[in-house]
Amino acid sequence: GRNMMLCVNTTTRREFLAGTASPLLAAGDTRPNIVFILSDDHHYQCVGAAGNPNIRTPNLDRLASRGVFFTNGQISTPQCCPSRGILLSGLETYQSGLISNGQTSFRPGHPPTVPEKLRASGYDTLLIGKWHIRNQPRECGFSRAPLWLRGGSSRYQDPQLAHGLDSKPEQTPGHITDLFTDAAVDVVRNAKQPFFLWLAYNAPHTPWYAAPRYRELYEGRSPETLAPPAHPKSAKPFDWVTYYSVISHLDEGIGRVIGEIDARRLWDNTYVFFLGDNGFMCGTKDWNGKVVPWEESIRVPYLAAGGKVRRGVRSGAAVTSIDLPATWLDLAGVTASYKLAGRSIAPVLKAGRRDPEAGFSVWADGRPEALAVGTAVEPYRLVRTGTHKLIVWESGRQALYDLRQDPGENRDLSAERASAETLSRLRGLLAARMKETDDPAAGWLVRRS
Repeated sequence: GRNMMLCVNTTTRREFLAGTASPLLAAGDTRPNIVFILSDDHHYQCVGAAGNPNIRTPNLDRLASRGVFFTNGQISTPQCCPSRGILLSGLETYQSGLISNGQTSFRPGHPPTVPEKLRASGYDTLLIGKWHIRNQPRECGFSRAPLWLRGGSSRYQDPQLAHGLDSKPEQTPGHITDLFTDAAVDVVRNAKQPFFLWLAYNAPHTPWYAAPRYRELYEGRSPETLAPPAHPKSAKPFDWVTYYSVISHLDEGIGRVIGEIDARRLWDNTYVFFLGDNGFMCGTKDWNGKVVPWEESIRVPYLAAGGKVRRGVRSGAAVTSIDLPATWLDLAGVTASYKLAGRSIAPVLKAGRRDPEAGFSVWADGRPEALAVGTAVEPYRLVRTGTHKLIVWESGRQALYDLRQDPGENRDLSAERASAETLSRLRGLLAARMKETDDPAAGWLVRRS
């Protein structure tokens, strides 16, 4: 029975689940469906709902109006592969071993992922889209994978995609955003309930290709007039036309998926989450990527809607991506078999209660091979509240920013006497987090350069 499955050791459970031809669906199971939509390299202001009048994302804007839009949404580790590892496991990278794009496997004997727990409890668990983890979807608890991308990036037109859990990638005609959308619409149309759908688009990750009808929305305007309102004038030039075009195409796809949920009258029993897997610097501070601890890298579009989520709410709560796995288990009524590093935000979504005070982000791999560009980023830990951010690096140096007065993070306040109380409070929050998660970097707080 179900209890027996949850008590067997990890290897046996995985072998059992891998050998199960279909999910263990109980008749009359009325638990909610969960749809998780992930975008890729998504600047936090590149959604209309985030206050950017220059980008067209009508479907995401409508989704935000039907739910809770988190204006301070934060990613736990701002890089593609470790971000996904956190969302699968509910653990920080240093807890799971999957620390960067240069170390893409969970540690051997790693505890069951959240999709694996959901599947064992009776959910149909489905993967569509980008994967980018060495552990295969089957061993991470997915019962089906109709269409997926094994690696980290892909051309957009006629991509190499796998059709099924065990299939080899093959060239698939069409645009990758449309292909993932079509597969997701088909899943929603035919899914057995309850289901958990992990839908990971690769847009707007490079190499970009935007169909002409989306480019027409933005062509003819200068980059300066297209940039998000918070984008600094000092940033390197950036191709906003193509970036926005790819996001508008993504938005259309998400609208089709939500439309199918509505058409099947599943909205009231389906929770929809949308998240960027990491931010994107877009030329700010001379950086055209992510990983670094600055706002454009660690902040992301982050929203939830459907089910019993409050409607039309803009929340400044300090929610982080690592909170989502705990939330999914909470909504499904499933108990984790190990201590998760995130907090369920279900009370925030349903009743506006228990807003987290602070969010934390981590970079744990200081090797050059952790980044495709071949340069190293010094490991760091950071704590972010609605007003301030403290960054502590491996060397012991630190920086404190007032995000309201200095959103561009140009003035370090850590040595200023007037900020001593704030600095002490944030260091205390970070120390407590490090202790709670057995962070091997706890000693950094006593180092001072």
